[in-house]
Amino acid sequence: MKYIYSFSLFLVCLLAYGQESSNGNFSYGSSESGGSNNTNGGNISSNFGIVVDENYVLKPSDVIRISVFLEPDLEKSVRIEADGTVTLPLIKKVKVANLSISDAQDLITQLYNRDYLVDPQISLLVVSFSPKIVRILGSVNRPGVVEMPPDREMTLTEAIASANGVSRLGNPKSITIKRVDESGKTEQFEVNFNRILMNANAKDMILKEGDTIWVPERII
Repeated sequence: MKYIYSFSLFLVCLLAYGQESSNGNFSYGSSESGGSNNTNGGNISSNFGIVVDENYVLKPSDVIRISVFLEPDLEKSVRIEADGTVTLPLIKKVKVANLSISDAQDLITQLYNRDYLVDPQISLLVVSFSPKIVRILGSVNRPGVVEMPPDREMTLTEAIASANGVSRLGNPKSITIKRVDESGKTEQFEVNFNRILMNANAKDMILKEGDTIWVPERII
């Protein structure tokens, strides 16, 4: 009888768990507050960071989460401002843009260690990235803006694939790439995309943030 009761109790618990999950009330890894919080001082909280190389260089508009071991009150998720700074508890404004994740973590550790904590263990995670885009226009199947990977380079082949390829009327032999460098100077390249696709030894074109790709129509 004892075993029958135990097994019945197990089934009741299992059914209750399944009903709670199907109603969307059960969440894995959530905080006690039950989710994200966007209301306090522009903070943006997330349960998980994005796995990225520690050499990734932080940029304005990236969202990062700072955690301090055994100091839950100091945990904060915050967007990097246009001036490259974030505001953190106790240490206030810290400039982290143009630093790698590793260097930014070391800097924040030093600042907490200097005046406030003894040998703090700091964790810095990227919650979301500042968008990097290129524009692909003309005779492609889905012209518009293409978002680049946040932590690696993007090739012309990837960009055209993201636009669902060159259209039936497009001329892949004469693609133009317009680029504006940091000094404001405009450069223009003409690329034979067919050669990249058909020649195993041809190097793919590496794109830069802000590039505009124009695919012309074929002359019939």
